[in-house]
Amino acid sequence: MTNRFSRYCSISLFSACLWTTVPAQAESGITVLASIKPIQLIAEEMLGELADVNLLLPAGSSPHHYSLKPSAISQLHSADLVIWGGEDLEMFLRKPVSQLSQPALALLEPATDSDDEHDEHDEHDEHDEHDEHGHQHQGDPHFWMAPERALEAAAEIRDRLIQLQPDQADVLGVAYQRFESRLQEKDKLLKQQLKPLKDEGFFVFHDAFSGFVEHYQLKQLGYFTVDPGRKPGAKHLSEIRQALEQQKAVCVFVEPQFKAPVVENLIRGLNIDVGRLDPLASTSPTGATGYTDYLQSLADSFSGCLKKN
Repeated sequence: MTNRFSRYCSISLFSACLWTTVPAQAESGITVLASIKPIQLIAEEMLGELADVNLLLPAGSSPHHYSLKPSAISQLHSADLVIWGGEDLEMFLRKPVSQLSQPALALLEPATDSDDEHDEHDEHDEHDEHDEHGHQHQGDPHFWMAPERALEAAAEIRDRLIQLQPDQADVLGVAYQRFESRLQEKDKLLKQQLKPLKDEGFFVFHDAFSGFVEHYQLKQLGYFTVDPGRKPGAKHLSEIRQALEQQKAVCVFVEPQFKAPVVENLIRGLNIDVGRLDPLASTSPTGATGYTDYLQSLADSFSGCLKKN
């Protein structure tokens, strides 16, 4: 990502010039179906009018716990390209996408045996890892939280579409370069915005933000749960309460997708701010700057809760 971003100036100038020489829309449009909202944001911001990017899961629906409706099967089969996270993120799609005539694009590689063992350990050790910068989650499926991984996803989308429409290779290449330049510019701004907050500790409800936290060097002290469908253990909650009482954290973040009364109970009587982070971009508008605007919304949520009075 660093090497890619270091080429921003030259890429930006090249993209601006080349874009004026190509049509705003591909000669033959293509229908793309993204499984979840964050993937739709990345694809739509990169592709613009080159493709019609639709959404499979209703915005805000968790890919961890979802039952595919019969009407969605028709969507899968009618799309020119289906893009999903992969079976480690969306196990419910494993069989449906295997039945498509046009292979779907999975943006995540299946976990290795070592990753599986690591995740299993995470789920049974009461989640005792609360190091200064948060938990190092191998194979974190929430790839859209890290700008460098979102850029890699965009490249995979570009390459698959070039396979489907080789005559549009130049146009798709320019679209990717524009996305890369815009993402690099946003990344610089967010680093400036978040740098003053690097020493402010916080907890998140769901272990979904590691990519963002690590990229911007924020101080995540821990999380309530790996899987929002699983209640955190009593020992783990006791450890979080102790950390909060010792004023190691200034904020606890909840999510709009899940009711978290356990968080309210835990912070009762403490001078702790509560913020909100949306890992699924449920209310983020799609469009020309949908993904970069989503990154900005995450940064603003962190800033709003972590800034000292």
